[in-house]
Formats: sequence, C-alpha cells, structure tokens
Amino acid sequence: MGIADDLLPDTNVDRERTTTGKVALGLGSICAIFIITAFVTTNWVEGDPRFYGTKVEKIGLWTHCFRSLQDYNDLSNTRFYAGCRWIFNPFTEGYDQIRYFLAPPFFVATQFFFTICFLAMMVAISMVLTYLLCLDEFYRIKILRWIGLDLLIGAVCGTIALVIFGILGDGDFMPDSEHNYLSWSFGLAFVGVFLMFVTCALFFIESRIMLRKDIAKEFQTKQNYQLGEREETSTQYNV
Repeated sequence: MGIADDLLPDTNVDRERTTTGKVALGLGSICAIFIITAFVTTNWVEGDPRFYGTKVEKIGLWTHCFRSLQDYNDLSNTRFYAGCRWIFNPFTEGYDQIRYFLAPPFFVATQFFFTICFLAMMVAISMVLTYLLCLDEFYRIKILRWIGLDLLIGAVCGTIALVIFGILGDGDFMPDSEHNYLSWSFGLAFVGVFLMFVTCALFFIESRIMLRKDIAKEFQTKQNYQLGEREETSTQYNV
C-alpha cells in the first residue's frame, strides 16, 4: 500500500477530474473570454476625449477609429477620414495607400503574434470540448498534455505581442501621441495571457495527476487479482 500512496497522494482513483482540473476549466473559460474580447475589440489605444481636436478616437488590431485624420497623400488637403474602418478596407478611396502609416512593422508583428495566441486559444477550446464530451479515456492524458502545450505556445506568442505593443504602441506612431493611451482591450489581453500561463500549468498538473491515477488503478487491480487468487487457493485447500 505504501507504493500506491507514493504513486497517488490523491487516493480517490475513481474521480474523473480533480480540483486542479476544475480550476483549469474555470480559469480557461475566463481566459478565453478575455483573449477573444481583446482580439476583436477596438480599444487597444484610445485618444483622450478631454482634448479638443485630437485625431485618434480608438485603435484596435483590425479596426481604426478616427475623429478626423488627414490623408497625407492628398496634395489638395481635402480628404479626411472619420469614423471606424477595417484596416484592410477596400472601398474607401486612398485608405490602402496609408496602410504603411496605419500598420507600421511593429503593429504588424503585434497582429501576427496575437493572432497566433488567439488561434491557440481556439484550438484549446476545441480540444477541451473533445476531452469533456467525446474522448475515449485511453487518450485523456495525451490530450491534457496537448492542451497545456497549445496554451503555452499561445501564451508565449501573446507575451511577445504585448511586449512589442506595450513598448511602441504608446509611442508616436499615431497623431497626437501625447493624448493617446493604452486602453482596456490591451489590459484584457494582458490579463488573458497571464491566465493562459496559469491554465497551461494547471493542465500539465492535471495530466500528471491522471497518469498517477491510472498507475494506481493498475496497482489496485493487480492487488485485487492477487487477493482473489489467494482466496481461491485457500478455498481449494479448505475443501
């Protein structure tokens, strides 16, 4: 019995998920909400509304909102952009020609790495649903490890994106930079990536616990088999 205790401090081998697994699922759900919200919202950078005449209203990874942004390629100085537009908008005249200004290299790098983070979260959601709904027990340890690895990759890429944007996104890449500030979408991304690291660790721990449970079950089955053999032998001798 001492061997079994070493293999499995949690002696309830029949329980499907431990407290670690339940916490991982809960934190993972919150993390997914934060990452998805940060990815699709337009409040990574905001212009301070207290200052009259600022050109930037809010900036997201894929949508830019301006109060009145002059088209610097328009020599007549009559073209201005106001309102929110998708960064790849093909219908607004001249918008594609200022994309180098709207999305400088550091911004493209942020988009790239945070997109990987977002996709990793989507893959993790699909794997968690597979684990909960229709996965054979034989594969559960492997998929727990894959979920942890997937979240680790996403968290690392998300961290790179946040570091890049945190250093350069609050700089002068947009007009009136002294009145612009990092806003709540960036904050959600930061919290989401942090929770990704925590959830990743919890899934790795859960996979380790499940492995030890399987070993304990095998040990318990072997003990029961040996006990049954002894009882059968004792019965034969008594007869």
